[in-house]
Amino acid sequence: MRILCLHGTAINAQVFQSKTEKIRSHLPDDYSYEWFEGDLTVIPQKFLSDVYPGPYLTYVDILTTDNVARALQRIEEFIESDGPFDGVMGVSEGSMLSAALLLKHQIENPFAAPPFRFAIFISGTLPFSWSCEVGQDVFGLITGDNPLSTKSSVWQRKVESGTAPSEPMPNSEAAMLADMFPTWRSRVQYLEKIIGTAENAHRRPYAFHPDLIEERINIPTAHVWGMHDLFKSHAEHLVRLCDSSQAAWFEHSGDHDVPHTLDENKRFSDVIQKTILRSEFAI
Repeated sequence: MRILCLHGTAINAQVFQSKTEKIRSHLPDDYSYEWFEGDLTVIPQKFLSDVYPGPYLTYVDILTTDNVARALQRIEEFIESDGPFDGVMGVSEGSMLSAALLLKHQIENPFAAPPFRFAIFISGTLPFSWSCEVGQDVFGLITGDNPLSTKSSVWQRKVESGTAPSEPMPNSEAAMLADMFPTWRSRVQYLEKIIGTAENAHRRPYAFHPDLIEERINIPTAHVWGMHDLFKSHAEHLVRLCDSSQAAWFEHSGDHDVPHTLDENKRFSDVIQKTILRSEFAI
């Protein structure tokens, strides 16, 4: 059983490997894992740099359609050169790209076999699109004060261009993201700058919401998130973006991270094994 593993923003393959050690200890010994890293560097939160060594990597720096497409192409090329893989396991940004890759394959190759038989989404978020031809324009969402909103009405708010305040509203989601990701504000301001020009209109960020698209990820999926996760609503909506008959989930007691306790890791590993069993025997 070969599983492709995609880390989250501002960590790396070694950190992801360390964080999932407890989960993997409950899975069969003959499972193997391939750790594919992002190729862009970012500034991490201080608590991360105090605990984990760099480099601090990401697959996507600015959330434009072409940057998402570039990241997906790197992953597709890795699958072509080092695959095939039975499944994929992603955390945060890694889960977002895993979901985007599965949707891309389904939309562009509807009659072909999927790139994976199952997916494991840890602290998942709704996926961004690789093209302005599919998905929902979320430029207004990202540049607003509530960029983590999963309300479909907020997602549909059309904003052609604009300049957000240099500092987000106190206690807003934008302020929380700025605390979580030190470069968040500069990345949003750069996005506003480039999207404001007509020649870059095709680069506007698009994403997928289960209320705004009929497509569903149609392989068995296992989901886990923390009850205190800032992205909890995104993780819950990612479940809805998957085939409900093949999606299983577990909520742990933590935040935007893997489960920490031995019991919670064992319980999620059971969800993973049932998901893999479902992928093998279509049950």
